[in-house]
Amino acid sequence: MIQLFQQRDFGNKINVTFQYIIQNFRSLGMVLLYIVAPVAVVAGIASGILQSNMLRLTNEMAQSQSSNPMVVLQAMAQLMSPAFWLAMLFGLLANVTVVLATYAHMKVYERTGGQDVSVASVWAEMQPVIGRAIIISVLGSIFTAVGMLFFVIPGIYVAVVLSLALAVTSFEGASFGETLERCFKLIRDKWWSTFGLLIVMAIIVTIVGMIFALPTAIIGFFIGAKMLPDVSTGWLVIGNVIALVGRTLLNSILYLAIGFQYTNLVERQEGRGLLSAIDNIGAPSQPHDRNEE
Repeated sequence: MIQLFQQRDFGNKINVTFQYIIQNFRSLGMVLLYIVAPVAVVAGIASGILQSNMLRLTNEMAQSQSSNPMVVLQAMAQLMSPAFWLAMLFGLLANVTVVLATYAHMKVYERTGGQDVSVASVWAEMQPVIGRAIIISVLGSIFTAVGMLFFVIPGIYVAVVLSLALAVTSFEGASFGETLERCFKLIRDKWWSTFGLLIVMAIIVTIVGMIFALPTAIIGFFIGAKMLPDVSTGWLVIGNVIALVGRTLLNSILYLAIGFQYTNLVERQEGRGLLSAIDNIGAPSQPHDRNEE
């Protein structure tokens, strides 16, 4: 079994992320398939419909001999259409769901000693924090956007700090104010290592995610080359569903890494894993790394 609350250096956090995936591939995969994928599918369908409508209106504008104000107004109206709001809503829900599912899986894994991590147990762990997580995600995005307005750097700093927010609220059940304070406390002196971990894992996820973006790129090429009958909503929906579902599920890799950074920081400051080992003297324990790159 992998001990969650353990001090780890930079490389060990990356290694343990993939070790956790390999060890729990079936149970984690089932959780993502049954809990996360349906939300991502709805987001992909709404996104595909919106993209189809926008492309159709763009083609109408390009084919029009004169500027047609009605077409321009119709294009602007798409930003207030049900498809737009559904895409935004379910895109947010898909992101929150994959984060909570990942951390809930880690919590159940720790509680059960790596045994019997079922979809039902993970869902039961997620339910109490869903509403709070949505609020924290929205407020965190607003804080980051405001920070970006001030020469970008404050926004990047806040984004890295708040990358721990959903881990904090998932593991500790904290409110937004408590979560914000806790994030700044945990990340103290470890901002750069957290930033580096996010960059490395984001690059890995992006490269692997290109596989799921291929269908959308191929469909876009055929549409541009007039090799499909028209700007078919069906084709764009299929491409968007594949891309969005694939990207959403892959994001669990990134959030697992953040989860292990959270447990690493908690262990460094509070020694939770060490205290647990003391309470269970006689059980095998893993050595702690004292240095972090």
